[in-house]
Amino acid sequence: MTALLGLLAIAPIAWYFWREHKLDTPSLQWPTMRAALGLTYEANPPRLGGAWNGRKVAIETSDAGVTVTAWLSAETRLRVECAPKELVTRRAGMVVPDALEPTEREFRDKLLARCSDKAAGPIVFDSTMQQRLAGLKHVDFVGEQFRVVWKVPAVRDLNETEALLGALCAVADGLESFPKGGGMPRA
Repeated sequence: MTALLGLLAIAPIAWYFWREHKLDTPSLQWPTMRAALGLTYEANPPRLGGAWNGRKVAIETSDAGVTVTAWLSAETRLRVECAPKELVTRRAGMVVPDALEPTEREFRDKLLARCSDKAAGPIVFDSTMQQRLAGLKHVDFVGEQFRVVWKVPAVRDLNETEALLGALCAVADGLESFPKGGGMPRA
């Protein structure tokens, strides 16, 4: 009887640790997310890829956690970067060139964005995009040439992953509005 009571006491703890292990292990978590996201899962190394809402994306393990990439349909002339203020400042040095003047307080308090074209920054990072990015747990991306690459510590939750992919694809849409070769932005 004591053994049964001990087992019943340990079961919730064991379940908690198994759940956390599963969430932190892409090879266990991502196959279950694949169908909901409409992506293809590859096992070695763990990777999700395919078209998400009409845009080619990939979710891959990396040394620093997970890299999420969205490809552009045409090369952009812009280079954008957005991450926590201290990270952007550390990467750029003391002076952060091409910094965006945010309109949203939550964004300004948490993040710093740079854009290679000062006039394009407010278009790519409009008020709605600033609110969207400020609401995410982890923001650290660079967009240039044919892709936007976003680094996160982990991809564990389906809802957070969909929010991240949505924001990533919106940034890609904004970059596609400024094709390489100049000219006015596409509507």
